[in-house]
Amino acid sequence: MDQPGTGSRNVHEGADAATGRVRCTPPPAAELFEIVVLDTTGGDPHWHTIGWGVNRGDADTIAQSYVTRPVCPYEEARIRQNGHLVGVHRRQP
Repeated sequence: MDQPGTGSRNVHEGADAATGRVRCTPPPAAELFEIVVLDTTGGDPHWHTIGWGVNRGDADTIAQSYVTRPVCPYEEARIRQNGHLVGVHRRQP
């Protein structure tokens, strides 16, 4: 996608920032936080991804909201970054 004012499809960072070029692609997947939840409905517990956070604070807020919501809260939510477990939120009894 052409960037307004650049006339180019090549987007660069750093020194090119002063020329008006901006990134239009998301950060690398390694910088994102995956949020997965344990779904126990239907008798067969399984994990599935419910979203991504762009920073740890966002990921924690999203994960916490899924285990504390008033209707059908999940048993547990986990946060992973680059395949590593970095946070766990559990439903309170």
